[in-house]
Amino acid sequence: MTRRHPLKVLFYISLTIVVLLIGYKAYLNLFEPDFEALHTEQVARIHDMLSDDGGFSFAVVGNINNSVGVFEERMIPALNQSGVDFMVSAGNAVSGGGEDKYRAIQGSLTHLDIPYLLTFGENEYENFGSYRFYDHFGPHFFSIKAGGARLIFLDSTGKTPWRCRSAGSMTC
Repeated sequence: MTRRHPLKVLFYISLTIVVLLIGYKAYLNLFEPDFEALHTEQVARIHDMLSDDGGFSFAVVGNINNSVGVFEERMIPALNQSGVDFMVSAGNAVSGGGEDKYRAIQGSLTHLDIPYLLTFGENEYENFGSYRFYDHFGPHFFSIKAGGARLIFLDSTGKTPWRCRSAGSMTC
């Protein structure tokens, strides 16, 4: 009678898990629709709906990653019905910088009927997430003209070089 070595079974279980993880990452990158520079589209929507003279209102939300389910089930319907002109996420919209996290937040944000802008936070920076944020949404710091106001979004994570974050130099 041959008896299998328990480490051999553990090896095959580990190998299966690794193959499944690699397959999932390949699926995300190859078969899911790609999205890029979403802030450009959102800024255009904001410009189109706001006049230079009129006032506007916006909602600021933070740490969406704490409960994406609550955000989708409660906050998005409340935001859609609130009458605000757009939404700003104050950072940490994702729970990590992985591609799957960015795809999940993008899927959640598509349920919004209003434009949105994301601020670059610590969670967006993790695990090469800064590159994904830049590819999918846009620069880590930017400004937009909304109505008669200018909104400035800064990177407080330290990712942006110091000389670009100083008050006198907004031209990096």
